[in-house]
Amino acid sequence: MKKILIVAGLSILLLAGCSSKATDKQEALDGETLYGNKCSACHGGNLKGAVGPSVLNMISKYTEDELYKMITEGSDKMPGHLLNDEESRVVTKWLMEKK
Repeated sequence: MKKILIVAGLSILLLAGCSSKATDKQEALDGETLYGNKCSACHGGNLKGAVGPSVLNMISKYTEDELYKMITEGSDKMPGHLLNDEESRVVTKWLMEKK
């Protein structure tokens, strides 16, 4: 009986962990959430800049590939590799739409 309770308890913990990962995956596909978590401290919650420059109207300054490269690799003062490849693509596409 004790073994059954242990197995049941571990199963519940395992299932709870799986459901939270599904939520994380959903957030990982949301450009606004990713930007808010990883970029807004420097570029501002309103995209108008803070410590870092404004990221509004990026489409007039960069191609999508150039912006993706900057987000992925970083630039003079901006660190790179804050996002994984998929997250970088999502944020790039999201920023290219902001005017």
